[in-house]
Amino acid sequence: MDNLDEQMLTAASNGDLVTVKDLVARGANINYINKWGTCAMFSAAWEGNVEALDLFHKLGANITFDDCNLLCNAAFNGKVDSVKWLIEKGEDANFTFTDTGENALHYTICKMSEMQERTEIVNMLIAAGTDVHKKTLAGKPTLCFMRDAYLKGETPLHRAAAYGNLAIIKMLLDAGADPSVKDVNGDTAISWGSWYLRDSDVLRLLLYEGVAGIH
Repeated sequence: MDNLDEQMLTAASNGDLVTVKDLVARGANINYINKWGTCAMFSAAWEGNVEALDLFHKLGANITFDDCNLLCNAAFNGKVDSVKWLIEKGEDANFTFTDTGENALHYTICKMSEMQERTEIVNMLIAAGTDVHKKTLAGKPTLCFMRDAYLKGETPLHRAAAYGNLAIIKMLLDAGADPSVKDVNGDTAISWGSWYLRDSDVLRLLLYEGVAGIH
């Protein structure tokens, strides 16, 4: 059975849906998770393969897992279709990792690639109720960044100040994000924007009372 499960997972990772369906009919477990924590649904969500998500779900695949959140991982990888699918299927848009305090907005706003997709995902997450005020747990390691990077008690707006575009920052502010909130080091979102050498258009959005204007 383990061999069937491994074959099924390989087929799922390769997007070979015919083989996945055949192997599940022969007894493979669609919810099989290998030693690296990978499962069929993770691969489909990560790749933005909605056809696979539909099939695996129909075959009995779980959406919610104890140690893996499909929504956060799809958002991290900039997969709009996966995020939309998961929200429509009732996945908790306000899920927070207990060991880091990160939610799907934090996972979305940690790269400068796929910016158009990330902007769309932020819009969907805010509409679905993801908490724009959520702070991470300072000092904890995070999967969002590689090597020797530790959380600083930042909100999604802090990350947007460093990595997001104007549209993302505006959406967060319109949703009530407070630009005066400080991380564990006493830095606000405009501090992050300044450290990351963002241009004046970004910094102007992040001004709050007591901070000198941008000319």
